[in-house]
Amino acid sequence: MPVTKRLPHLGSPKNLIDYILDEKNDGEKVGCASSLNCNVETALYEFKDVQKKYKMAGTRGAYHIIQSFSPKDKISVEQANEIGLRMCKELYPTFQCIVSTHIDKGHIHNHICVNAINLEGRKLEDRLANEKEGLYGVSDTSDRIAAEYGCFIMPRKTYLKSKNSQDDYYQYKRQSWKEQIEEHLEKLIPKCNSIDELLDELSILGYEIRRGKHIAVRCLGMQRYARIDTINLKYSTSNLYKLYREKDNVKLLAIKTEQNEFNSIIFQKANESKIAIEKSQLGAKGKVYSEYQKTKYQEIKRYYQLKQQLEYLDKYNIRDFDDIESQIALKRGQIKSKNVKMKKNQEKFDKVLKTTEMANDYIRLHTVYEYAMSYKEQDEDYVLPKEAEIFLNIQKELNITSIDEAKQIIKDSRSERIEINKQRKEVLELQRELNHLETIKEEKLSSSNLYIHNIKFRWK
Repeated sequence: MPVTKRLPHLGSPKNLIDYILDEKNDGEKVGCASSLNCNVETALYEFKDVQKKYKMAGTRGAYHIIQSFSPKDKISVEQANEIGLRMCKELYPTFQCIVSTHIDKGHIHNHICVNAINLEGRKLEDRLANEKEGLYGVSDTSDRIAAEYGCFIMPRKTYLKSKNSQDDYYQYKRQSWKEQIEEHLEKLIPKCNSIDELLDELSILGYEIRRGKHIAVRCLGMQRYARIDTINLKYSTSNLYKLYREKDNVKLLAIKTEQNEFNSIIFQKANESKIAIEKSQLGAKGKVYSEYQKTKYQEIKRYYQLKQQLEYLDKYNIRDFDDIESQIALKRGQIKSKNVKMKKNQEKFDKVLKTTEMANDYIRLHTVYEYAMSYKEQDEDYVLPKEAEIFLNIQKELNITSIDEAKQIIKDSRSERIEINKQRKEVLELQRELNHLETIKEEKLSSSNLYIHNIKFRWK
């Protein structure tokens, strides 16, 4: 990211033009020079002619823009000059400008002289409120054009004043979570073979997962869960399903449980669902219907829910109402026990996840820090971005000095993160089983003489 400054030049533009063209040393510092609405060799006279023509008043004769590039940005002198000239054409199309690219001081930088008055007699508006000609316009336009040439662009985030480094870190996390989630999804989606596997991998990275009609996640620094389809629609549940399972025909896993008196209604519904899916696939063969895909997905989901209910009944040998009551009570007890165990280990879990997250942020912010320090070496007045301070605080807290050490922290904590995820999954699986069993119980009650319609019971 080029660092930009713009300073008003008082009086005649002669001294400024002489400086940027290095007239004193016959142009030894100048690697390349170009101009807009004037000639480099006669720019001073052309500047003065325009000022005289419109009887320019005031002390500002020109503006001096400095555009410094980091040595890490692998651009040529000609490219740097081109960036500066393009910026002038976009911001000051009716002003006279000289772009001189210097090659001294160990890094490439542009010195730009802009006449204070344009070819139509209008003065350059040097107010921050002016989005184009103001200082922010210079910085924004410079960054956008430089990015096209492969230059690194510093992140732009807003931070409230704080005396606490932890507050700064959480402010950073709140503003960067979308980028982080998208970065992780882009890496994991191609490696995984199903939505379940994808969510498992996200859990291992420290995300809390909420699954329903929409998948939502929460990571360190987030107060609420965020739906991943709001980051990008390609992460919607239906689109992920298509990615992993979209084929002309989906081969459904067969029902392996035997039909009995207690499970007969569920068994019949599951078989009807399976037949409906298979017949609809034959009718839609070779065609693509978005509505069909959506309906097919919903019906497949329903089929597997019914299939799972049958498997739970078979797994726990449930053959009557008393059996299901007993299993529901057992599941509630197991969930309570596991939640107590997880609560005891919560502090340890939180520390592992936070340390891992900080190690990831150390890697993520390393480039920002390196660029910031290179700009600081060029200009002692350069103010380090808050991200560089956050990087140093993370480095101090983790007691590391390299990306390799941060990667080792992430690697070492993987087994603990897998254990955390395993415990969470066990609770979720138990809760899922409990929900299925309670659904079966309610349906059994509704079809029996014991059920009073229009009265909803809360079972404890």
